[in-house]
Amino acid sequence: MKIKGIMQRLTGVIAGLTLVSVMLLATTGNAWAEDKVYLKDGRVLEGEIIREVNGSVWITYSIGGVEQKGAFFASGLIDRIERDATGDLPPSESLQAAKASTTKVSPRKPGEHRGVVITLEGMVGMQFSATPLEELIPWLEEQDVDVVVFKIKSGGGYALEVPILHDLLYNEYKPRFRTVAWIETAISAAAMTSHILEEIYFMPEGNYGACTMWSGALQQSDEYSTEKVIMMMEKVSAKANHPEAIMRSMQLGYPLSCNQNQNGDFTWYNSDEGEFLVNPKDRILTFDSEQAARFKFSKGTADNLDELTKLLGYPEVNWLGEHVAGEIFPISKAELEMREWRKGITTAEEKFQTYFVKYNMSIGNAQSAQDITERGMFVGQARRHLAVIKRAVKKFPIFALLRNLTPEWFAEQQEMLRDLMRQP
Repeated sequence: MKIKGIMQRLTGVIAGLTLVSVMLLATTGNAWAEDKVYLKDGRVLEGEIIREVNGSVWITYSIGGVEQKGAFFASGLIDRIERDATGDLPPSESLQAAKASTTKVSPRKPGEHRGVVITLEGMVGMQFSATPLEELIPWLEEQDVDVVVFKIKSGGGYALEVPILHDLLYNEYKPRFRTVAWIETAISAAAMTSHILEEIYFMPEGNYGACTMWSGALQQSDEYSTEKVIMMMEKVSAKANHPEAIMRSMQLGYPLSCNQNQNGDFTWYNSDEGEFLVNPKDRILTFDSEQAARFKFSKGTADNLDELTKLLGYPEVNWLGEHVAGEIFPISKAELEMREWRKGITTAEEKFQTYFVKYNMSIGNAQSAQDITERGMFVGQARRHLAVIKRAVKKFPIFALLRNLTPEWFAEQQEMLRDLMRQP
């Protein structure tokens, strides 16, 4: 499965939907720095470095609105270089150390279980994303991991990411690893994502549910769009052997009750006809850890990794990673990669809107400029800003979906900038 292809197919299904916990893109933050090459003669070239060999660079930049593609500057002419913040973020010292020290682990011994804990936090579709999870699979396989625990702490996010995560977890993770969720908090999109996993465990303070759909400026979704997601979650409930009635109560506020037979198994109803009333009518269901365990929605409650290991049924697990003060589980290379992803996309989110403002300001200045040289300067600025936006979209495709930044949109912007330079 390839994430980008799924995202493209998904756009026509539920693009634009969000959950109640969605926040607007940040409009604060420092401006992104573009690639800057400082020459020893005092010139500063701003643009995109497309190649670098032994200190020499090829850079695309603009002079008076005319794009200079792949201009070469030898290392002896260059004083220093500043990198564009939308490129690959430099790894933290801890991540560099982890990468440097990571070696291939020997195959598991008979009876040995090898696991990792990976945190899924922040906004679904942003910090909580399928993209880095897909990228972790080769490393997990190389380390001969057989147990993956996703420790989840999220108040929700973008609904359009949920089916992408479903496909990844169900088709890629579950066939390879014993994949379980360990819930600290999973609300709306985070709960719907976790629902694809059969094995759900809670922390003592855990909560799970409140899957009401919203869209736009926090207006409740229209019936058609909501129905699409309801149908999706019915299929997910069936795949993961969760009663459909539970998710309906979490999504629509249906009443929820159940009967328990002599074997301890429950029969569920979206009415009050059952012996146990779990959720009254017109209240959106959210499970706490006690309810989840009482009604066997969760497999149990664990406050720490030792307790979780026992609930998983193992006498012990070789949990990969380094023990770090203040952390309740060993920090593996996979976990460090996930933390780097969250850091990178959070920085990009903070700065994305700012750079859009700078782009529009440059266009406005170019349109009002009467002097062709002055206009060319502003067009050059706009082109550089547009290039930064395009690179950010390439690295974080969610930005394109949220703003409908299609390839056609970028082509239209380029044509508009060319037209500005054709005007007398």
